[in-house]
Amino acid sequence: MNVNIKNISERILLSIGNSEHLSLSELAKRLETNIQIIALSAGWLAAENKICLYDNGSDIELSLINQQCFYSDFS
Repeated sequence: MNVNIKNISERILLSIGNSEHLSLSELAKRLETNIQIIALSAGWLAAENKICLYDNGSDIELSLINQQCFYSDFS
C-alpha cells in the first residue's frame, strides 16, 4: 500500500478546520482512510505543533493548535 502521509495530513487539517474538533475514528470515516494511517498523520501534525490531542477515554480528539486545545495526561 502506497500512502502519502503529507496528503492525508493536509486533508486532516482541512477537516478539523471545518469543525471545532474531531476524533480519530470520525476522521477515518470522513476521509475513508485506515485509522492507523489517520493516527500516524495526526502524530506528524502534533509533532509539527499544528494540532492538539485529547484522550476522551474512548477515542482521541484532535483540534487545531489555534483553537481551544484540550489537554490530557497520556502517560
